[in-house]
Amino acid sequence: MNLASRQVHLDFHTGKLPYDLGKNFNKTDFQETLQSSHINSITLTGRDHHGWVYYQSQNFIQHPQLGKRDFLKEQVDACHEIGIKAPIYLTAGWDAYSASKYPEWLERQIDGKTYGFEDHNQLEPGWKTLCFNTAYVEYLVTQTKDLLQHFDYQVDGLFYDILWQDQCFCNECICKMQEENLNPENEHDRKKFATETEQHFKDRIVEAIHSVAPECPVVFNEGNITPIIRPNLADYDHLEIESLPGGKWGYQHFPATVRYAKNLGKEYMGMTGRFHLSWGDFGSYRDEPALEYENFLALIHGAKCSIGDQMYPDGTLSKKAYKTIGKVYSEVEKYEQYEQNVESVSNIAIIHPEIVEESDEQVDVALAGAVNILNELHLEFTVVDDLMDWEQYELLILPDKIKLSSKLEKKLDKYIETGGKIIATYKSGLNLEKKQFPKTWGLFFEGVNEFSPTYFKYSNDETEFVLHGKGLKVSYKNKASLQIIAEQWLPLYQRNYQHYFGHYQAPIGEKDEIHPVAIGSSNFVYFNYPLFTMYKEQGSTSYKQLMKSGIEYLLKEEEFIKYSNFPTSGDAALNHQPSQRRLVLGLLNYIPERRSLQGDTIQDVTPLPGVKISINWPKIQQKLGIDKELQSIYSAVSQKSLTRTDRDKFVDVTLPTINGYEFIILNY
Repeated sequence: MNLASRQVHLDFHTGKLPYDLGKNFNKTDFQETLQSSHINSITLTGRDHHGWVYYQSQNFIQHPQLGKRDFLKEQVDACHEIGIKAPIYLTAGWDAYSASKYPEWLERQIDGKTYGFEDHNQLEPGWKTLCFNTAYVEYLVTQTKDLLQHFDYQVDGLFYDILWQDQCFCNECICKMQEENLNPENEHDRKKFATETEQHFKDRIVEAIHSVAPECPVVFNEGNITPIIRPNLADYDHLEIESLPGGKWGYQHFPATVRYAKNLGKEYMGMTGRFHLSWGDFGSYRDEPALEYENFLALIHGAKCSIGDQMYPDGTLSKKAYKTIGKVYSEVEKYEQYEQNVESVSNIAIIHPEIVEESDEQVDVALAGAVNILNELHLEFTVVDDLMDWEQYELLILPDKIKLSSKLEKKLDKYIETGGKIIATYKSGLNLEKKQFPKTWGLFFEGVNEFSPTYFKYSNDETEFVLHGKGLKVSYKNKASLQIIAEQWLPLYQRNYQHYFGHYQAPIGEKDEIHPVAIGSSNFVYFNYPLFTMYKEQGSTSYKQLMKSGIEYLLKEEEFIKYSNFPTSGDAALNHQPSQRRLVLGLLNYIPERRSLQGDTIQDVTPLPGVKISINWPKIQQKLGIDKELQSIYSAVSQKSLTRTDRDKFVDVTLPTINGYEFIILNY
């Protein structure tokens, strides 16, 4: 499948109306709006969170104001007439009609209350969540087949939303857990059962669809993409990264998620929204620079673009919203050729923490801190799980909590034996059973440091830096093969109710001669603090510089691209298009600002002049296995060749002013 590159995801969760649904829908206006907005696919609602369908059906509940019209088919036909794809949206986890008529299908908390979205009590508005261990699943299967039959089994795709199973205590779940020898009173067993329930549900849906429409593309949306997706990966036609920065996701979510999703072997898409806050925030509009940034961020990571919207109940679209969408997509259309069918160029990989521990956050905090540090250092990196090939990367980073099973330790040992280097922080590298690090590291775990915070100093430097966190006591014996990168210094005393000094911790005292903060060998560096979590929580530049020192210790500053005058807030991604014999360096200069208590946005684009880049062409050649010389360097935005200066192994170029985005084309 060749996934459409400029999409709109059009919600239509529409309650009861005092007038005919879609009364002002005009096919010509609808088509002209989509065409003028440079859209090539739009996902249309077949069944919404109210549980109503929007096509003529003898078997399922139509929207009460639908009348005799086939509103969904009108929209689909209008799209197809002008060559625009029209996949169909179906709700899965939320269905108000089913929740009301079949309360036995609802997920239940341990006290019998329901799960759901925001307020979901009997006298409050909000969606209640259906359980995928009840007869509801077959109801949804039957409705899906009804929809496919209505369209003669020819649809552009099906999008299933709200794909998760909570820890459910309904009768069906308790009985099935007992049948599988799982204990409903045990949280680990409940999580395991909930995960398996989601997996079985996806398999059942795909099996049902492909039994009648074998070529129909299917995608599921659970609001996130983490290693938990692995068992069902074959069920997905492609991946959609729902990530509305104005909503619960924020600007942290997409950069971390896309760097993982791009390695799963599927086409992938970044989905933001046109709303200032989140879905269904009528009368609000994402600031144009923000919407531009969100889509260009997807683009430089090789993702297709999608913008979420919701049609008004009268069948019209917001002219203001689509004017902005059109401006953004007209720019995306100009440059998408440079970021399609690309291979990411990375020499560093972060292991996703959720291979060992599922996070309650949208993005695991340790992963978020690692992504932020490496992105701010403008290094070329990606995010991997334990099923991926590690040996293609020079450096593997284990952030804060990657404790090792025997299987994981063997894979890590093999990676090191083949020349790989690792950075581990805090509990990463500890064996779950032995409570020790791998023997080859020469490190010894002695427990948790009783001092918090402590300080660190670089070797041969008198300046101290505080470490606001809880570290581990890790010692070493073989001084010949290990080198201290940063020393640990203790406070004069641990602050408590009897001993305190000023407003915070006591000042620096004696050096801890046994337990360094950072220690390295030829193939690894270990930090005894959760630096990535601390950086995400506190943002101290000293933590980032400490991590940088560890990376430089192992890689000797061998970046693919070095930058001068490119701010830490900038985004950079280097991709390879082998068929065109070129690399594309995507650069973004937007600065999200927290101007409100409810989230970040971008209201301005600040021009950035005179960015200098130094291209390490021999290193790029080695990474990609190419023997061609760098022929020309071209700015896709200014459409001009850039003057180069060859210096040793580097090629130096000064870029024109960056107005938000730039694509530098390296032809070989």
